[in-house]
Amino acid sequence: MKDWCYEFAAKLMGACVSRLPNSVALAVGAGFGRLAFWLAATERSRACEQLQWCLNLSDNRRATAIAKRCFENLGKNVVEFLRFPGMDAGSLQQAVTFEGASHIEEALARGKGAIILTGHFGNWELLAASISAQVAPLTPIVRELRSPRLDALVSSYRTQAGYATIDRDTGLRSALRCLKRNQLLGIVADVDTKVNGVFVDFFGKPAYTPYSPVAIALKTGAAILPSFIIRQPDGTHRAIIEPPLALERTAVNEEELVINTQKFTNIIEGYIRRYPEQWVWMHERWKTRPEEER
Repeated sequence: MKDWCYEFAAKLMGACVSRLPNSVALAVGAGFGRLAFWLAATERSRACEQLQWCLNLSDNRRATAIAKRCFENLGKNVVEFLRFPGMDAGSLQQAVTFEGASHIEEALARGKGAIILTGHFGNWELLAASISAQVAPLTPIVRELRSPRLDALVSSYRTQAGYATIDRDTGLRSALRCLKRNQLLGIVADVDTKVNGVFVDFFGKPAYTPYSPVAIALKTGAAILPSFIIRQPDGTHRAIIEPPLALERTAVNEEELVINTQKFTNIIEGYIRRYPEQWVWMHERWKTRPEEER
């Protein structure tokens, strides 16, 4: 019953916001985000606390203001995702402008595919849809949702937006085949989750970080292209495709993973520092600790 309710609520909300002008729909999304900010006390406190020590904010009011905008951004993300079924290539082109798209074309010209590496930053789902519509087909690796009906609905919205996905827990072979076909593979690698990872510095503190982008790139020769989508004040988005990550080779495999995972983590941190309101500060990013700290 709960599963059915989740699906019904998502469909109902999607039907409502799809009929609204974009500016009104985004205002509704921001409103939902503010409501979540006040209701989700644990996540609100975590966001404020992590903002304070990561950005060295002495004023709690400033941390609270940024945290609120983070929740608002997530609310807008949800509304934009729910509007995917009504968006075509033309509307995606109006919503998102690109910088550095030539880096994708150059990487694919090598014939080994490319990894679009991003974080839970801006509207990462819209980044996948817009790259697929405007540049080249992209297949992101995602985690299956706990609610089967909601997971199926989300998958259908992604398909209607023009991109398929690969399951994080079972899709390694599919990911490798994607690159072998000289296509784009999408990986989000900025949260503490139950996958193989290494500890690297993130805002001055050891953070357990997935190393899969590096491991796959070293195995296949695919380029890693750090990519980010930035929400603009007028409701549009700017997508930036960075040059390929310069991977370092060493004689020790684990050392390679740490060095290169640190490299892409530094890039992600740089974008978060510039646009702190567009990252998921409510996530428990430093949950996993090194053995010596336990």
